Amino acid sequence: MLFTPERHEPLTDRPFTEAGARAAIARIAGRAEADLDRADGRWPLDREDADSEEEGPASAVYHGAAGIAWALGELADTGYCSPDIVDREQVESLEAKLAAEPDPFDYAANGVWFGPAGTLAVAEHRWPDASRRDRLFELARASLTDPALDIMFGHPGYMALAAELHARAGEERWAEFWADGAERLFDEWWYDEALGVWAWTQRFGEKDARYLGAAHGLVGNLHVLLRGGDLLGADRRSEVERRAVETLTRLAVVEDGRANWSTDVGESLVANDRIRVQWCHGAAGVMSTLAKIASADEEWGELLLAGGRLVWEAGPIRDAPGLCHGTAGNAYALLALWERTKNEQWLDRARAFAQHAALQAEARAARLGHGWHSLFTGDEGVAMALASCIEADAVFPVADRLI
Repeated sequence: MLFTPERHEPLTDRPFTEAGARAAIARIAGRAEADLDRADGRWPLDREDADSEEEGPASAVYHGAAGIAWALGELADTGYCSPDIVDREQVESLEAKLAAEPDPFDYAANGVWFGPAGTLAVAEHRWPDASRRDRLFELARASLTDPALDIMFGHPGYMALAAELHARAGEERWAEFWADGAERLFDEWWYDEALGVWAWTQRFGEKDARYLGAAHGLVGNLHVLLRGGDLLGADRRSEVERRAVETLTRLAVVEDGRANWSTDVGESLVANDRIRVQWCHGAAGVMSTLAKIASADEEWGELLLAGGRLVWEAGPIRDAPGLCHGTAGNAYALLALWERTKNEQWLDRARAFAQHAALQAEARAARLGHGWHSLFTGDEGVAMALASCIEADAVFPVADRLI
C-alpha cells in the first residue's frame, strides 16, 4: 500500500469551469476582506494552525498575514480580486509584529517562511526599497550558519530569495550570497554508500533528520539549487540533476505502476501511523518540484507519471484543502505533469483537484461561519491553485516565486 486510504476522500463529480473557479476565488477574497482585523492588520489564526488556545494572529508567510497579503496581491494583479484588501502600512507593520510575537518554534524564527525575512520580502515585492534589501541581506548572511539546512527554516530559503532579488535588482551581493549558500549545500551533501543516495542532514532544535520532501529536505534543497539558473552554472546543474534522478529513483517505492517516497531518507513509507501523499512530504512534492528536470530521461519521466497516478488514484486529502499538506497542493503536482507531458489529462485532473479543494473550503466556511485564512494551510492557497489551473501554470506559490 502506497497511501493511507482513510487520509483521502472521493473526488467530487462537480466539473471545473473557469466561471466557477473565478467565483470561488472571489468568495475566498470576500471572506478575507470580511475577516481582516483592520485595527490589527492581521487575520484570526485558525484553530487548525494554532499550537495553543492562547496563540494569537500570525504574521509570517507560511500561515500568517504576510502570506495571505502576498496571495491576495497576486490575485489582484491578475484580475481575480480587488486590490483594496491590504495596503502598504499593514504589510510593513508585520516585521515588528513578528518580532514581538515570534513563532513558537525557536528553529523557525530566522527562516524566510516563518521569520521576519518573509514579511520583508512580501513588502519588497510590492514596494522595492534599498534599505529594506539591506535588512534582508543582513538576515541572509546570518542564516549561513543555521543548522536547519532546509528551505523553510534554513539558509536555502534565503538562497531562493537571493536568486529572485538578483534577477530583479541586479545587485551583485545577492549572487555572492547565493554562491556562498550553494557551497555550503555542496559541502554538506553526503553520499550514503549503504543506500546509494545523496542526502542532507537537518537539525531542528535538538532533532536531527534526513527529510526527503519539498518542504524540509532533499527535494526542497535540490529545487533551490536548480532554480539558481546561471548562478549554479551548467556543469554543476548537470551534476545536481544526475544526483537528483539517481537518488530519487533509488528511494522510490513502486507498486503496480504507482510510486511514492517516504518522509525520511531510507525509512518506511509509514510515519506517525500514516503514509503521506502531499506537497511537503511524498509524491506530490517530488513532482511539483522536479518535473522539469531531465526532460529527455524516459525512465525518470515514467517514474514521475507513476507518482502522478498515485496522487490521482489516492484522491483528495480529507478535510485539508490547502497547499502544504492538502488537496490544492496536490493539484500543483498534476499541473507539473501537464507542463512536462502536455497531456491534457493531467491538466483536467489538476483542475478537478482544485475544484474539490474549493468545495472543501466552502463547506468548512459554511459550517464555521468564517474562512481558514492561511497561504499554505488554508483558503488563500486554494485560491492560488484555482487561478493556476485557470491559467494552466504550475508555478508553486513562494517555493517557485516570492519576489
